[in-house]
Amino acid sequence: MVALSDPACSQAVLVGVHAYSVLEDLPAVANNLRGLREILAEPTVWGLAEESCTVIEQPSRTDQVLDVVREKGRLAEDTLLVYYAGHGLTDLHTDELYLALTNSDPEREYTSLRYEYLRRAVLDLGVRARRTVVILDCCYSGRALLGRMSASAHIADQAVVEGTCLLTASAETRPALSPPGETYTAFTGELIAALRDGIAEGPDPVDMDTLYRHVHRRLAARSRPLPQQRSRNTGGLIAIARNRCAPGPGGGEDLDAAARRREAAERLAEMEEREERLRRESEELRRAAEAQFRQQLETAQRLARAIAASPDVTYAPHWFAVPAPRLLYAEDGSLEPRSELAPGTWYLAVGRRGDAMTVVGSDGTRGLLLDTSGIQKEPNEEQPTQTEFLQQMSGLPGSSGEPGVGAVETGRERALRNLQSAMRAAGLVTGPESTGHQARSGHGSEPFWFAVPVPRPLRSEDGSGQIIAELAPGTWYLAVARHGDAILVQTQDQRRGLLLDTMGIQRG
Repeated sequence: MVALSDPACSQAVLVGVHAYSVLEDLPAVANNLRGLREILAEPTVWGLAEESCTVIEQPSRTDQVLDVVREKGRLAEDTLLVYYAGHGLTDLHTDELYLALTNSDPEREYTSLRYEYLRRAVLDLGVRARRTVVILDCCYSGRALLGRMSASAHIADQAVVEGTCLLTASAETRPALSPPGETYTAFTGELIAALRDGIAEGPDPVDMDTLYRHVHRRLAARSRPLPQQRSRNTGGLIAIARNRCAPGPGGGEDLDAAARRREAAERLAEMEEREERLRRESEELRRAAEAQFRQQLETAQRLARAIAASPDVTYAPHWFAVPAPRLLYAEDGSLEPRSELAPGTWYLAVGRRGDAMTVVGSDGTRGLLLDTSGIQKEPNEEQPTQTEFLQQMSGLPGSSGEPGVGAVETGRERALRNLQSAMRAAGLVTGPESTGHQARSGHGSEPFWFAVPVPRPLRSEDGSGQIIAELAPGTWYLAVARHGDAILVQTQDQRRGLLLDTMGIQRG
């Protein structure tokens, strides 16, 4: 059995920001600080003295937090507890986690507290605390588990200090939750409830591993963002609370019950590890799909600009070569490439539309080259005219090869449709960036049954846009998640895909 951290030799620093000058206010955070301070001071829970529990409310500067953490870490001889509640922000360039202060601006990361600095404060050589518990209740708090690197590099163990337990309210890509009308945020509310009410069949005192599993189960049962935990060495065995559900003196826990509890805990840990692995794989697929959608959107935008632009009548045809393989797109606005230009071959540029070039290949294939960066012009002074070249290629004297007005108008319309589809598709995997706790209302992303009024295509999740099925009227389908204006659908034969057009659907 683990020992309770000595409250006389321990320190707690509770940090919270509930009112912001730029970000959305989080009134529940103020309640978090009061509730957590009260429960930690309860003699039947931990019994932390008032002077040993420091509350930092509404900090506006990083030193107001870091200096106190270092000072309390030097005073603590047993356990140092550091808690933060508020908005979590991410650096657009490094994916690092930042903890928002009162004047934080998402576009100016230097106005927030970089989590790496908080971690260094805990690591300070002057800190005497033998054990440390860090609890983060903010959006994207799971990034603290990844340390100082991008979210794709899984070096979580390097982010955790020896003898330390790090508990976060959500995964690195998920927002936390502040439910409207509730006293506390979702994560801290379950944390306080576990400390206040105790954990049935749990050990006494309650270690961090047991506390994490209990809170995880409670949040999962309510379909709320799931917490994460990392610990180094005995960090998971740190105990900061007595178990109010434990038997009275002399009751004890029989060996069979203890064995059953350990076995259940091991099974749960395996399930959580499997869930975490699946979540990371899903995130990698989402990132790949996002990159593909963004590329498709960029191509659609460039193609639309090129077709909308008027031809440059002063453009002089010339030969050129590409430095790397480049795609050639049709002038009718289609996103399907006509051919690929290869390095080491000379092609003829016969016109310009905006930033794109109208190109004719050696086989007479004509199209738009959207990426003209780094092309090499043929150094010869004598360049064939467009008409001369086309006559050689097609054998049709007098043909200029220019598309007619009707073809241009049709191409513009098709390019506009492609651009709109690409913008919608890109929105499915990216969505609006969230900078704080998200309040759910109505159905939100909760699963629901629905039917379509007319046949609707179901497209692949991998970013290809491929149609994998057709939803038919008169059949109920399950919407398992929402992605922007679209929904992720599961059919009766277990196929999953994206429904882009949700107009007029009937909820079951």
